Amino acid sequence: MKIDLAKLKLFIEVLETGSITAGASRCHLSLAAASNRLQELEGALGVRLFERGKSGVTPTDAGLELAKHARSVLQEVDKLRNQMTPFSRGVRGRVKLLANTAALSAYLPEPLARFLSLHPEIDVDVQEMWTGEILEALHRKKADIGILADTMDTSGLHSTPLADDTLVVVGHPELMRPLSGSPTFEECIEHAMVGLSEESALYTYLQVKAAAHGKAIHYRVRMRSFEGVLRMASLGVGVSVVSSLATQHLTAKHPGLEVRALRDAWARRRLILCTHHAAGAAPGYVQPLIDYLIDAGQQG
Repeated sequence: MKIDLAKLKLFIEVLETGSITAGASRCHLSLAAASNRLQELEGALGVRLFERGKSGVTPTDAGLELAKHARSVLQEVDKLRNQMTPFSRGVRGRVKLLANTAALSAYLPEPLARFLSLHPEIDVDVQEMWTGEILEALHRKKADIGILADTMDTSGLHSTPLADDTLVVVGHPELMRPLSGSPTFEECIEHAMVGLSEESALYTYLQVKAAAHGKAIHYRVRMRSFEGVLRMASLGVGVSVVSSLATQHLTAKHPGLEVRALRDAWARRRLILCTHHAAGAAPGYVQPLIDYLIDAGQQG
């Protein structure tokens, strides 16, 4: 049975247009050549794919079934071409990196930008996830590197600490006054809050922690960035639980903002780099990024 991609492409075009003539035109074929290819495809499969009529063609049940598989095959081929394109322009590989909100917003941008400048042959796909999702993806080998909080079991993975990232509560001094010197998260969510948008990993993480206390967080406003959150908190809209890394980078812009550490044990955390690759044995396009990020973390 000989089935080539050109015949499958023609078959889909004829199916979608309802016409052999129109399908042939889309594939830049003559009507005679297109008809011959369809007949060859039907012969190879041993089934009739279309009912021919004066007004065009109609797929048979076999044709409809083939269409599902043909579309899947053609989509996979397109995906393969897209993934191979970087290699044709000299890119050696593409690293998939997952990061939590704090890492993506406050830790990764500078070292990642420097790495990409030094390594034009390597591309990086970055996606934001919360820590549990990152660990699951790494265990399933759906990503090369994860930058996440050290709040969950990383057994079976290789991990290296990068930076301290305690969660803190911030707010205008007037709104912080009712809170204790080092408040608990449960104490904080008794008050109106400012938070990150629902798409952020930290938003999901805090929702889980609030649910553990049987409570819901009352967000007065949700912002897309840490800078937006700190701005709203400094203006007295509400208090907010954020990454200490973010506050280190951004509180200088908001001098009236008060910052306090959370007392909860789970709030005392570090950013770590995790990978399923054995130490020093990652693919040649992945290992340089692992080494660079670890070095950046050690240099502070």
